[in-house]
Amino acid sequence: MLSSSEKKVLRGEAQLLRPRVKVGKQGLPEGVIEEIESALSRDKLIKVRFEGDRDQITEWITEILEKTAAQLVGRVGKTASFYREKEGEERE
Repeated sequence: MLSSSEKKVLRGEAQLLRPRVKVGKQGLPEGVIEEIESALSRDKLIKVRFEGDRDQITEWITEILEKTAAQLVGRVGKTASFYREKEGEERE
């Protein structure tokens, strides 16, 4: 688990990122989950842009967290940032 100070640092880093994955009104088909998995494996910290209402976005974020073992770093409007450490690697 990330501490609140670690999340704060990651949120700052995430501000400079562009969304890597866009989740449209079709939701989270397996292909989108695979794309998120791939982006997390490559970059550790990613941004995802959602198209939907607030409740639907919250459900999608929960599903992403469950399926990818990532951690939510922050959410602003329709964009959320996720972080996942690489296997065997620890954050400084």
